[in-house]
Amino acid sequence: MANQWTSDPKDVELEAVIAREVRGLCPNIRVSVRGGHATLSGTVEDFGDKRDVSNAVRDVAGVREVTNNIRVASSN
Repeated sequence: MANQWTSDPKDVELEAVIAREVRGLCPNIRVSVRGGHATLSGTVEDFGDKRDVSNAVRDVAGVREVTNNIRVASSN
């Protein structure tokens, strides 16, 4: 998702954009943004979902760094 910001977006704006983007992929993911650094947390079903969410967030204009703390549910 590519947003066109006229200046650096505020963290709260980035959180809102990322939340909308992630909600469509995995609704149980939480995101926080500070200084353009997005931190993801929550649980997904598989490693593919974890990768897809992280990649989607990296594609958001204004995100400078992503910390992916998403956990993959055990398959037990």
